[in-house]
Amino acid sequence: MAAGTGLPRPPLAYRLTGRQWLAIDVLVALACTCWVVFGLRLHGRHAHVPTVQTALLGLTATLPVAVRRIAPVPALAAVTVAVSWLTALGRAQLNVDIFLGMTSYLVAVRCRRPAALAALGGTAVALICGILAAAATGHKQADIAHTVLAAAAMWFVGDGVRERRRYLAERGRLAVREERVRIARELHDVVAHTLSVVTIQAGIGRKVGVTRPDQALRALRSVEVIGRGALDELRRILGLLRDDDAGAPSLLPAPGIGDLAELADNLRAAGTSVRLDVSGDTEALAPGAALTVYRIVQEALTNVIKHAPGAAATVHVAAGAAGVRVTVTDTGRSSGTAFTVAGDVPRHGIVGMRERAAAFGGTLEAGPVRGGGFRVTAFLPRPASGSAPAVEQVA
Repeated sequence: MAAGTGLPRPPLAYRLTGRQWLAIDVLVALACTCWVVFGLRLHGRHAHVPTVQTALLGLTATLPVAVRRIAPVPALAAVTVAVSWLTALGRAQLNVDIFLGMTSYLVAVRCRRPAALAALGGTAVALICGILAAAATGHKQADIAHTVLAAAAMWFVGDGVRERRRYLAERGRLAVREERVRIARELHDVVAHTLSVVTIQAGIGRKVGVTRPDQALRALRSVEVIGRGALDELRRILGLLRDDDAGAPSLLPAPGIGDLAELADNLRAAGTSVRLDVSGDTEALAPGAALTVYRIVQEALTNVIKHAPGAAATVHVAAGAAGVRVTVTDTGRSSGTAFTVAGDVPRHGIVGMRERAAAFGGTLEAGPVRGGGFRVTAFLPRPASGSAPAVEQVA
């Protein structure tokens, strides 16, 4: 386990630093130089003294491996020229394919695909020229095409590694973004609803505190109840963000359709008339769908409080074989209302509700009603047997 993180210890290749990898490349290049230039083998102790030309070409084919991480394209170019020349002389052994593959791999991993493709094309052209020169001068080899195959094979391996890294990085960024949106949506639903009700109740208490103390006291009790409920929901949401080893998260269940009655009671206590009608087998809904229905109703009623204070609201929730339909209708702004809530325009809440419905493959429509008022209608289809929507079950 990695110290202090609780994560498994990463593989050795991921623990090495850039300088350590560079040192490894230098050691490999020196060892390979002795292997190629002087003909040393692990199974024998004999060595031979090469010609000056062969020695220089051997050095050029091996030493650039030491700097392949710093300058991958120049390293590949140097190795390619040396290997092509050795091929033309008929002295390109199979061991030089290793160095050609090492540099070709790093070019595909480190460079953008257009530059990497251009480098691969140049390498292939140079190697083919070496093969043609060898054929023209009568320098025969058992397999004169092995260098081209080695360079191409390792290039494709490196390209696959680069694309996989890019895919994983992009998927990680999308996962982080989706998690941020999910948390922001939950916090918006809780905070916006609670602050809207609390603001109106506080305004009522301040306005009638002297003349009607009983009504002011009821307003304060409503603020207390709603505030405590909001704190419980915030603890539940924030508890999901805690590390499992750092402490147990909140065990409070996510709200569902069964909690709509309490939501309506709180709004009635705050002075908003709410009529609730729930029908059908709502208990058969998945927890995620029930949470989505609750959040849509909560946000729709919050918009009633914020943008049509004093209006009466009607909530219909009907669950059937095809899915669940939610309708929230209000009567419009009351002409004699004294209290309003300043805040964001309703489009933000509507966008959030529409996103929640879309997560279940559903739809949501919102707009004014002829004759006054506003209506929000959402439909969440029942998922097919054996499938489940890609949405969080608890959050």
